[in-house]
Amino acid sequence: MKNLQTMKHSVQKGFTLIELMIVVAIIGILAALAIPAYTDYTIKSRVAEGASLSGAAKTGIEVYWSENGTLFESGASITSIDIDFTGAAGEYVSAVSVIAGPIIQVLYRVDSSKLGTTADGTNNNGALDGCLEYSPERTPGTNIIWHIDGCAAKGIPSKYLPKT
Repeated sequence: MKNLQTMKHSVQKGFTLIELMIVVAIIGILAALAIPAYTDYTIKSRVAEGASLSGAAKTGIEVYWSENGTLFESGASITSIDIDFTGAAGEYVSAVSVIAGPIIQVLYRVDSSKLGTTADGTNNNGALDGCLEYSPERTPGTNIIWHIDGCAAKGIPSKYLPKT
């Protein structure tokens, strides 16, 4: 009878050190995979703000295209033609403008409080330093197809660009 009572008291009541180390290792592996994905996600969402703010300029250009069949009037680009677009800005976008071509240019704010910018225009805090451009592909009798690309000087890396 004594053996049965001592066996009941010697039953394990907790986790061993090895079990705890395995759980910590699994959490570390999951964090190593999740943190870079989260950073990419936040950068993509900030780039998407520029895509949504450029919608008014795209609409103005498309309306002009559908009414006139061209984006040029007597040698002048659409920037000298009234398309009823005054520009836009947001939390991460400093300006959206229509430049010659017509090309819609989205300039992102440079956040000086976030240091450590890398060569691809971002840092570990998801700050953006660059711009992107929407250029129209025009074929008479069809709708405009927009192409997205980073600016020549400081373009947003292609992995962060929105889908067309």
